[in-house]
Amino acid sequence: MSLESFSLAGKTALVVGAHTALGRAAAIALAEAGADVVVTTTSLNSRESERLSACAEVIRSLTRKSITHTLDSTNEADVASILQQTVSEFDKLDILVNAPDLPFAKPLAQISLAEWQRVLNENLTSVYLTCRAASPTMLAQQSGRIINIVSVLGERGMANGSAYCAAQAGVLNLTRALSLEWARNGITVNAIGAGWAEGMGMIADEQLKQQLARYVPNKRLAQPHEISDAVVYLASDSTGFITGQTIWLEGGVLSRL
Repeated sequence: MSLESFSLAGKTALVVGAHTALGRAAAIALAEAGADVVVTTTSLNSRESERLSACAEVIRSLTRKSITHTLDSTNEADVASILQQTVSEFDKLDILVNAPDLPFAKPLAQISLAEWQRVLNENLTSVYLTCRAASPTMLAQQSGRIINIVSVLGERGMANGSAYCAAQAGVLNLTRALSLEWARNGITVNAIGAGWAEGMGMIADEQLKQQLARYVPNKRLAQPHEISDAVVYLASDSTGFITGQTIWLEGGVLSRL
């Protein structure tokens, strides 16, 4: 096996949600492997924009090109525009990473329809929109790597997590369906199932972090780079025969009764 097969030199990547802990780690890891990386937020939020700019600075320090965009990833026109600008700038799109993450926990009986729709829109519909917008370019190229970062809660339910769990499960099956739809077009579509990691938005305080760590068989949270290493693997030329799969990086949570 040659390490050159894992090089992303000359590749162009788009990471949607690069302001999140896992999205940022993915974007930087792709740049470290040689890719130029376009990074976006998932909402028109100034705090997300600040985090995005910091991520882009790290990428540029690695002597890779990076362009930042603030967008609403649930807005069809916004998403289409970013994809068009990316292809216009780089003439191609090799890698798409979706890393939205809007955590939400509330008893079902108390969830308003607006809240339900917001959670599904930001965590699931946004992935549909970016995949659809990327498809004309990747189908024309007859090549592409799509990697969706999902929560372990897409596979394992959680009390008071109905909206979030439903959205994450939707991304898993969207991934499987698209992998079949585009299998003959040189496009792979895979997911990374992430357990609880340092810096994730849902981990609000030290007490919650300790509670989650006790639940994980490894007795610790993941480091973001442990997730992003798998992104580089799935983005590389060595994984052309892997599609429709979910790589679980969750410290053994799914094996626990």
